[in-house]
Amino acid sequence: MELVDIHGAVDDDKLRRESKPVQEASVAHSGKELDFGNETASHQNSREPPPLQGAKLILLLSCLFLGNLTIGFDSSCIGTLIVILTDQFDALQDIGWYQTTYLFTLCAPTLIMGRLYTLYSMKTLYVCSFAIFVVGSILTAASPTSTAFILGRAVSGLGAAGINSGMFIILAHAVPLKIQPTIFGICGAVECSALAFGPLISGSIAHADNWRINFWTIVGLGCAVALGVSVSVDHLHQNADDKPSAAQRLKGLDWYGLAIELPMTICLILGLQWAGTTYDWSNWRIILLLTVTGVLVILFVVVEYIGGSNSMIFLPILRQRNVAFSCVAGSCNFAGLWVISNYLPIYFQVVRGADTLHSALMYLPTTISMSILALASGSFTSKIGYFNPALLFGSVLSVIGAALMATFEPNTSAARWIAYQIFYGIGIGMAFQPPLIALQTVLEKSLVPAALVLLTFVQMLSGIVFLSISQNVFLDKLTRNLTKNIPNFDPAIAKQHGASGLEGLVPIEYQSQVIRAYNSAIMDVFYIALGLVSVGLLAAFPLEWKSIKKDNEKKD
Repeated sequence: MELVDIHGAVDDDKLRRESKPVQEASVAHSGKELDFGNETASHQNSREPPPLQGAKLILLLSCLFLGNLTIGFDSSCIGTLIVILTDQFDALQDIGWYQTTYLFTLCAPTLIMGRLYTLYSMKTLYVCSFAIFVVGSILTAASPTSTAFILGRAVSGLGAAGINSGMFIILAHAVPLKIQPTIFGICGAVECSALAFGPLISGSIAHADNWRINFWTIVGLGCAVALGVSVSVDHLHQNADDKPSAAQRLKGLDWYGLAIELPMTICLILGLQWAGTTYDWSNWRIILLLTVTGVLVILFVVVEYIGGSNSMIFLPILRQRNVAFSCVAGSCNFAGLWVISNYLPIYFQVVRGADTLHSALMYLPTTISMSILALASGSFTSKIGYFNPALLFGSVLSVIGAALMATFEPNTSAARWIAYQIFYGIGIGMAFQPPLIALQTVLEKSLVPAALVLLTFVQMLSGIVFLSISQNVFLDKLTRNLTKNIPNFDPAIAKQHGASGLEGLVPIEYQSQVIRAYNSAIMDVFYIALGLVSVGLLAAFPLEWKSIKKDNEKKD
């Protein structure tokens, strides 16, 4: 039987799931590669750790679901709290860093975390990841300055990277195969619930008492999850009898790729964050950062290609168009959602004058419609067997919704801003999950984890990039509008005060100009989201129409 050439091109037929089933010899060979040089035969089915049952399984699932809910709440509450944070810290210039820093530390370690879970105890890594996440939440909750808050978010993101990478890997090894689809569906429902009600809960807490309580609550939940996982499972390994040595583990990590990826991402983010705000685009610092980014991107691709199966990204799978275009569609939808979720609350609070509680309530049309349709589209796809209709129809609706939301004015009626959000929420909810399914319809089972990790990575990276771009566009347009319409206005004031503090710093006759300046700047950001979902729609068309039902029948 032909084996996949990890250093060269991979034929499409070798990647397709309908191709010749993987024989035991190739499984052993593949296992040897994944064990990074271990010369013994690897991963026989009889030697893999058995699935959990009974009370331990229920406790583990409860902890993992609670962990998923905690991470979702942590990431979704920031949008509602941004205005409060910029007001308290007098740091409007940091508005993008609150989410971008979290996404950076969530994204950068994602690929290497996937490797670590194949080499070390899954339980230990998951619990340690939650410990890091809890430390970050403590720093965030106790932060006296904007810089300290950003540092806490960075630490939380690092922990969240290990949590997100580990959850599905642990489930795949600890849960019986026959109930895995149901379990994964519940995970999706929990995440959608966090996205839907996280802003409302955090806004209610901040409105009633103090925004810091949100993060102290996260600390308590994180401790409970770590304790529950510690007592519910033993030290899960990929293979309990065949473990690589410490030297093999270190050798198996993609150190060259990691050494390039981290500075590459840092240079990219700093360049996008500083350009046009801290420094002009023509400044030598910006030119240097973006040039270094380009060079490192090329070098990273070369290193990953040469590294073969030991690389963090298995590049040959991108030859499958379902993989490549799923990454494009998934990353565009993810980035567009993060842009909307961060700047729509600013529109409600600054332009419409809503407090944090009412802002969260006004955002519910997006989150609830997105949650319901994410679940419904999954059931619909399972019933008809094809993911394409949900992705195409959802992408069309998300484009329509984003275009309509980009027309918001200070006096837009409630009927319109509710209806427009519903359009967008339905669309993005339907289009969010299909890329995950599209990957699995064309790949051998052994290649699916690499593809899912790649999709997660590009989603996070796109979120970082476009949140940075959005902050740049927002601050640039805001300062230009204020300087143009308000005599003797100092642009530095806009960056030194909170999002809702500028109105009181200008004469009464110019306060309406401040509101319109904010509205115009936010609408420019919404155009970025519109462009992203439009690209996502275009990426949905080339995807193959492959039935997941037929694929399952062949496997059976």
